[in-house]
Amino acid sequence: MDFRDLDALHTAHDLLIEIHDISQSFPADNQFTLGDAICTTALEIPAILAEGCGQENDCALKKSISKATGLTSRLEYFILVAGQLGIVDEDSLADLSRLIEALKIELNKSSA
Repeated sequence: MDFRDLDALHTAHDLLIEIHDISQSFPADNQFTLGDAICTTALEIPAILAEGCGQENDCALKKSISKATGLTSRLEYFILVAGQLGIVDEDSLADLSRLIEALKIELNKSSA
């Protein structure tokens, strides 16, 4: 399967771009801690989906979707912590939460 055809990857990509934009306002002292973890995890989700698609094996794709689902939960947790610490403002937190929920839905559809 071409990764460009996977709706979950498009949703993960949109989330990644939003996080990239928001990360520009992260405090400098969080660049290599929570902020870095958020950015790295956000980048890993669409990458692992693309990798699963590239293996042209349904089993590999399902494993990638499962891994991406776990990473999405990790990212959701990191973002919640960032919100509690004031690293992510309430409006951005709401936007990211909506995108994460959309990604969970797409991943669930893709795993069926």
